[in-house]
Amino acid sequence: MTQDPVTTGLAARLEALRQQIGATWMVGFENFDGGHPFIEVSEGPVYRLVACERGKRLMSKETGKVDEILYWALYEVTWTMAYGWAVQHPVEGEEQRFTAFRRQDELLGSLDPRWAERARASRPTH
Repeated sequence: MTQDPVTTGLAARLEALRQQIGATWMVGFENFDGGHPFIEVSEGPVYRLVACERGKRLMSKETGKVDEILYWALYEVTWTMAYGWAVQHPVEGEEQRFTAFRRQDELLGSLDPRWAERARASRPTH
């Protein structure tokens, strides 16, 4: 698949961020269905984070800001990583999701402290 310079540049940034946190996967540009998020880039550029299952869109968020699409993509990746980590490192007396939230904050914070703050502000506290 041939990519335009905007998509190529975004792909390079995503890959660098993936490597920085040691992720085994990254949100890409292809629809694999099954609810897996992917990025669409259209003229503008306009970036969309989309997830489809059985051919139907489950989610679609749109932005013209590259930093926003990077945050959305890395939020998805770090949540997967954090939840897997929380399963392997249970904290007695704590709901697994809160263990995962802390781990996700660490991962996002290592990429951009503002991302960790933003994620924290969007979550339940109990």
